[in-house]
Amino acid sequence: MLQLRLMSSHSELKTSQDVHLRAKQIKSLIRSLKQKIKKIEREGEVAPANCHIIRYQVNGKGTIYWYYKLQAAESIFPMATNNEKKTKYKYLGRAGSSAHIDAVEKLTSAAYQK
Repeated sequence: MLQLRLMSSHSELKTSQDVHLRAKQIKSLIRSLKQKIKKIEREGEVAPANCHIIRYQVNGKGTIYWYYKLQAAESIFPMATNNEKKTKYKYLGRAGSSAHIDAVEKLTSAAYQK
């Protein structure tokens, strides 16, 4: 009986230590995530995951126009005509437009933060 009690208190101590160790690990992870969030807030927004910029061509009257759009793997962007529906594409316009430059900066930030 005495041996059983010693084993029981030993396993309770080990379980208690395991819980404290997990709690420390979780606190450390939360601290690390908060630091990453602050860094992102300091450096600006990043593009959504699995997105890239694509260039496409539109043929006008004897002229070819090039435009850019942000493309995601899944439909995540609100549609221009219906905010309740989602699309894989976000129109960025011509090279050098504010939307295009913003998307390039966000993609660059996302790449550096990986």
